[in-house]
Amino acid sequence: MTELVFTAEEEARYRADLSLSTDKDGKTVLAGLTLDESIWLVGHNRRDVHYRTGGSGERPTLDDKRRAVELREKHEQARLRTIGFRNHVLRPKKT
Repeated sequence: MTELVFTAEEEARYRADLSLSTDKDGKTVLAGLTLDESIWLVGHNRRDVHYRTGGSGERPTLDDKRRAVELREKHEQARLRTIGFRNHVLRPKKT
């Protein structure tokens, strides 16, 4: 079975940003994305950082960059909805 695997640093950052969610099968995913989309985006981000910091490997293609932008936007919209919901539900009521 395929799973989304993080380094300790990645997981801490994603949790702090309220970026993680659970899909219908109980798998950890990036909020708003499927497991496959999450795996692809995390992998792309790692490869992109590695490339930009002088590591070996191929430069991301224009299609990869476009897909990454689309998935980041989809993820960010879901993440912000989660934050808004938590702020609304968990905010102390004014008396």
